[in-house]
Amino acid sequence: MDDVRRTFKAPWDWLLILMTSGVTILLLGLNYYTPGVVSTLITWSIILGALGFGIFGYHIQDGQLKILRLGWSKDIDLSKITEVEFKPNAMTGSVRTFGIGGLFGYIGYFRNSILKSYKAYVTHRDKTVVLTTEEGEVVISPDDPKAFVASVKSVLEDNPADN
Repeated sequence: MDDVRRTFKAPWDWLLILMTSGVTILLLGLNYYTPGVVSTLITWSIILGALGFGIFGYHIQDGQLKILRLGWSKDIDLSKITEVEFKPNAMTGSVRTFGIGGLFGYIGYFRNSILKSYKAYVTHRDKTVVLTTEEGEVVISPDDPKAFVASVKSVLEDNPADN
């Protein structure tokens, strides 16, 4: 396992770049044209709140998949993963049921006809990896999906007693 890659970036797709830039510029523009403490508080609360939940990478460590956020991580126990598969565009046709749909990531609860209900921690819709867990599907988007799948499978094979 020592030669297996454990850290993966979370690249942004063109839509995420466009949406994050557009919403941020819109919010800052509205704040400029409606100055005041309340407007400033609302603007920066939205931007910084969404940024705090943004996805900045993925790291495999100590039997956990760490979904890296700004100063914290969402951890998924690898022993709870029953299947891992690179499924490009797994979010196609999805509807957001609760979460953030394009400001620093596609994050939260989504639904589509293929996966049904699932959780997403995605920044690039073409590079999606589907993790099947005991609690349901989780979709992520590491920079090298095939290497990520190989890394997770390697960890799961090295620790068969946990599965």
